[in-house]
Amino acid sequence: MFEYKLLPLPAPSKKAKGRKTIPDRFTHALGEVLNEQARDGWEYAGQETFPLIEKTGMMGKEKPIELRRLIFRRDLGGKEMSLDEKLDKLWQERSATMAQPSPEPLPEPIPSPPPLNETITANGEEPTRIFSPISTETETPDAPALGPAEKP
Repeated sequence: MFEYKLLPLPAPSKKAKGRKTIPDRFTHALGEVLNEQARDGWEYAGQETFPLIEKTGMMGKEKPIELRRLIFRRDLGGKEMSLDEKLDKLWQERSATMAQPSPEPLPEPIPSPPPLNETITANGEEPTRIFSPISTETETPDAPALGPAEKP
């Protein structure tokens, strides 16, 4: 298994003794980057060019550009696993993060209250109700009965 790193191409403007032309300066700068990465354990894997579209200016005109990058890789030291081994490892990681069932049983559920139409309790008394959604008593209105309006 490998780890990858992408770096931009070095600028050829770095001055070096005996290197007067731009290609010579670029070659020297590129060699320095390759040697520096090799000291850190990175192996040069190649160069890639990525096509991009860049928006420039206030009006946002699109301009195609190329992004060039150096690719380095290094071995992570792990052996290559087969697909079955990878799937087994993923399954073990997933099962380790899943919630495990509780070892003790759940408590017994609380019994639901009796329906409102049962009016007798276990000891034979009628329960006290704080609120009844349906009124069983008929109300006598104190207001006079309405009839036809009288003309004065």
